[in-house]
Amino acid sequence: MARPGLVHVASWLMAAAASTLPASAQDKAQVGAFSDTAQVNLINVEVFVTDKAGKPVTGLRPEDFEVFEDGVRVALTNFYASPALPAAAAAPAPASPVPSPEALEPPPPPLEQRLSLVLFVDDTGITPAQRNIALQHARALLDAALKLPHTEVMVVTYAQAARIRQPFTNDATALAAALEAVAGEPTDAVGADLGNALIEGVMSRSTIAPRSGAISGALMSDFDRQDALSSLQTVRAAAEQAHERARAMLAAMKSFISTLAGLPGRKAVCYVGNGIPQRPGETLLERWESRFGRSDLVPGFSAAIEATRLSVTPEFRDLVARASADRVTFYALDATGGAGAGGLLSAEQATLDSDPGVGKGETMGRTYSLQYLAYATGGTTVVSTPQASPALARIVEDFDAFYSLAYAAPHIGDGKDHSISVKVKRGGVNVRHRRHYLDKTADDRMADRSLAALMYDSGYNALEAGVAVGNDALQKGNVFLVPVMVTIPLAKLALLPKDGVQEGSISIWLAAKDGEDRITPPTKRVFAVRIPEGDLPAALRKSVSYVFKLMMTPGAQTVSVSVRDDLSQVESTVTARFTVGRGERRGPGDLVGMKM
Repeated sequence: MARPGLVHVASWLMAAAASTLPASAQDKAQVGAFSDTAQVNLINVEVFVTDKAGKPVTGLRPEDFEVFEDGVRVALTNFYASPALPAAAAAPAPASPVPSPEALEPPPPPLEQRLSLVLFVDDTGITPAQRNIALQHARALLDAALKLPHTEVMVVTYAQAARIRQPFTNDATALAAALEAVAGEPTDAVGADLGNALIEGVMSRSTIAPRSGAISGALMSDFDRQDALSSLQTVRAAAEQAHERARAMLAAMKSFISTLAGLPGRKAVCYVGNGIPQRPGETLLERWESRFGRSDLVPGFSAAIEATRLSVTPEFRDLVARASADRVTFYALDATGGAGAGGLLSAEQATLDSDPGVGKGETMGRTYSLQYLAYATGGTTVVSTPQASPALARIVEDFDAFYSLAYAAPHIGDGKDHSISVKVKRGGVNVRHRRHYLDKTADDRMADRSLAALMYDSGYNALEAGVAVGNDALQKGNVFLVPVMVTIPLAKLALLPKDGVQEGSISIWLAAKDGEDRITPPTKRVFAVRIPEGDLPAALRKSVSYVFKLMMTPGAQTVSVSVRDDLSQVESTVTARFTVGRGERRGPGDLVGMKM
């Protein structure tokens, strides 16, 4: 049965400011003294520096780095060397008492340096055997990553849609169970291979010899001519379907990456698969051309030109830009073992591929996608083979041995793409880092935080905001009206005096997700706060509340609320989880904040 609101699981009907509610906050001193807020746009860049043997270079200091944005050198404002990269030796300090074992434990990394690692398994176009060999390497990679402090791992698979198989956790047993379940499932390569085999079978029925220059279209029998033209239509349709599948894959990856943007700290995605074809369907078109291209059946036919029209390069570049903008580093495990996505060779395919160049372009495109995705975001690519590669250990070293540089960008939220270049004043070293970033607007960043809270329970509540869900009411079409109230203590807000009134501004973003992980994108509302001077002392002991009425479908629902004080730029993000359609009466929602 079709459910209403397939695009959006919730519809925001209205938002109304309610009367202030009592709160336990104390009077706010010097409220009228607030006058301005200085904003700084800090850009964080993780830098991996290795020697000629691929080992991390230790002991670098801030003065060893030069950072350029759009070709112009910028000054570093923050510098962090991970504990695995001790600083250059300093003068010996006086002897001191031996510290206790507790004191010897390294301090936890700053919140901005903690690692969220995603294993993204692409089940399209590879065999279960190829995937499972790569998963063995991935399992060792995750086990090593979990030994690092404050690291959490998620497992995601993609066949026809992205599916979270294990949410972020540091539980090795739960992750092992998720990988075991994935390894026991079929891949999406079987259907594609069968479709290609049918097309190859149609083409192989023709009596025309492959690439025969002696037989023109005029000398072909009517049956062979019609059979060849019919097979071209089939090939073109299959190529178009491959193009749409690749676009859907890229859109799903981009959407998933967007949900990571609001997470604090470092984000890394380890992609397991055979890459993304840049010109889907190219191999099928080449096979038809190899067999019939010289028969003058279709004057001017060119497999290369038709494949170019099916290019997904723009969508692929958008994915790379999104990852760079969201501080996501890609690592790739090439599950084909470096042999491309050829799969099994049928007898028909062996005959059709008499031209040795058939299929090479698509294979090169897949390999390029993995290499460029890693290069542009600062990661690396490893070929999955039955024997473990030493390069896998280097990926773990990346997680633990890095430098984090930050600088104040000369712009704030201009919405433009900017290039980054990092140089190290030391010879014989290799430097990796993300090459570009998108300077998102402040509103885009708040929307990112709402999505991250929706998916991963992330967020922090500096404004002490609260969210409560009221009783749902059945409407027409099995849709329910659900009131959601957002509350903010007035004492937490910055106010400015104007004509005997204290004024402020609050921006609120709401997003929703149902039990099938369908998401309603964040929606923004802005509310003015005005308090007469004489009422201020009493008002600061109360809270202001706003009620949003949502149209929601039955079942499990999650709502994330992000609040920003527009004057002080202080932010909060909270979530509420509830079930719609059971007729239950509710109290406050379950508030979830960042676990520090």
